[in-house]
Amino acid sequence: MHSIKNKPTIGIVGGMGPYAGMDLERKIFDSVDARNDQDYPDVMMISVSRLIPDRTHYILNPDTENPCTGIEYVIEKLAAIGATHIAIPCNTAHSPIIMNQVKRYLEINGIEVTLMNIVEETYKWVKKHIGNKKLVLYATRGTYYSGVYRTFFSPEGKYQIVEPDDDDKHLIWDAIYSREYGIKAWSNPIKEHALENFKIVTEKMFSEGYDTYIMGCTEIPLAMSQLHMPIVKIDPTEILARALVKAVCPEKLKK
Repeated sequence: MHSIKNKPTIGIVGGMGPYAGMDLERKIFDSVDARNDQDYPDVMMISVSRLIPDRTHYILNPDTENPCTGIEYVIEKLAAIGATHIAIPCNTAHSPIIMNQVKRYLEINGIEVTLMNIVEETYKWVKKHIGNKKLVLYATRGTYYSGVYRTFFSPEGKYQIVEPDDDDKHLIWDAIYSREYGIKAWSNPIKEHALENFKIVTEKMFSEGYDTYIMGCTEIPLAMSQLHMPIVKIDPTEILARALVKAVCPEKLKK
């Protein structure tokens, strides 16, 4: 019997939302140069949305329950079953008000895992592949408010994070959160109304000269992958997936 102990293993904190976790897992497998089942890395995902309150709601209302508690619970469970490299497929969860608490919990409790950061990995990828640029950021209200992308991208001055205007932000948020057509409620298939919202905003930004877009919410690629325009779509989920494969089995990373 093969031992899985001490083998580098990917852990996914799912549920933010559930389809975003599944999308990361799929992109992990898509990033592997495999010839058979056994070539793929070990991947474990725990998805318990009910334990992890909405991240934007907490950032805007910090007197409510911090999602870090549910995230910490899942990380602890993943570590206990052997995960060594853990990813949180939610950009908003990486806002300092949440992520700093998660890191502190892991340190205090001696949970020794490598916690991958989706925003940091996106920055490293952009720095390697994209020249000096103005980058349009599509994100949740919490991600905009926390400034987590600006924190990573701004210090060197090579990149300028551009946000849509307030009306267009509302179109993006509705495309994510609307109970009638938003991606969180309707992930498969995506509602045409959600896709149309992204199309409206992107056509406007493109007409103003912007051609590079960070899909800074893990639900957004589920819709924007269907948007066919001559633009560069930066997918943090895909970047995180490749970073995870490189970390646990670099020899298997697809070129």
